[in-house]
Amino acid sequence: MDLVFYTLNDNRNVQTMMIISLKTSLRERAGQTYKWKLLLEIATTENPIKDKYNIKYPLGKTPLVCFATVNFYDEINNPQHKGMFKFFDKSFIGKPIEADFIDNLSTLIDYVNKEL
Repeated sequence: MDLVFYTLNDNRNVQTMMIISLKTSLRERAGQTYKWKLLLEIATTENPIKDKYNIKYPLGKTPLVCFATVNFYDEINNPQHKGMFKFFDKSFIGKPIEADFIDNLSTLIDYVNKEL
């Protein structure tokens, strides 16, 4: 993870949390980030995989997991990379784009303020 935003409750305990993975390329980091998101989903739901591998997540609240990239290598429309974006709660890109699966990086702060 590269950046964490969070809010505290009156007892100064974490109330809500957002992890944003910031990378210049989609190749390796998007793949790593979506696997962490998938593991968080497994750890915070009742399912046989969680029980089989004794996966625990003691924090209670599941963070939002987001991904942001500048897409230097123009990988954004590669079908295998594009499929990874389904796993993130929200994704952002630094280059201008109009797509339903990713927003412009300029909207990131508004999204953080809205969600937290």
